[in-house]
Amino acid sequence: MRIKFFAVLMAFLLAGCAAVPESIKVDEQAQLISYQEAFVSPQANADKTVRWGGVIARVKNLPEATMIEMVHYNLRSYGRPIVSNQSVGRFRVYVDGFLDPMVFERGRVVTFAGSFVGVEEGTIGEHNYVFPTMKSAGYHLWKDIDQVEISTIQFWPYQSHYGYGWPYRPVHQRVIIRNSPSNQPSGGSTSPTRQPTRPVAGDSSRQSSGGNVSGNQKEH
Repeated sequence: MRIKFFAVLMAFLLAGCAAVPESIKVDEQAQLISYQEAFVSPQANADKTVRWGGVIARVKNLPEATMIEMVHYNLRSYGRPIVSNQSVGRFRVYVDGFLDPMVFERGRVVTFAGSFVGVEEGTIGEHNYVFPTMKSAGYHLWKDIDQVEISTIQFWPYQSHYGYGWPYRPVHQRVIIRNSPSNQPSGGSTSPTRQPTRPVAGDSSRQSSGGNVSGNQKEH
């Protein structure tokens, strides 16, 4: 019993001392903008630093970049998303170059650091949706502890005849978590050089193609 207690205590201490991966570190003087702040005041927060993470919902490979649609979750002190059964919504992140959808697959947990671009309209199924959007300067694809399956009923923010709603509609989301350890590598950093073109709005199925993973490979 005593050994078990100390083992649990050590696990908490180690978690508290975990360091933010190099690929998603930001300047110590930078003021990180939250998902809610960015959505409510997109123009005022344009080009400001963000570090957002969550679970991959969709990947779309563009000619010169990759768009990843994420289910947003708050982050731990060291940058890993706290996956739960509720989320305030989704966001889109653009990464220069090619990211393989077989590695960045639906349900994987990722954290991105970069700059907030603005909001863009799209759809989830047939539901109109407004996506806060960021440009990635670095990412970290976390080693799988749980594989997360996403089934969306309804998210907010949403669009109505009166404009964009926030936060007047409650979250209705079902997230199923199943144990599924993976041996796939974690991602590292990227160095963006240009703003990619915006994708056509829609919720099409993800595209698969071969290629190498961008960034240094490491696991946490």
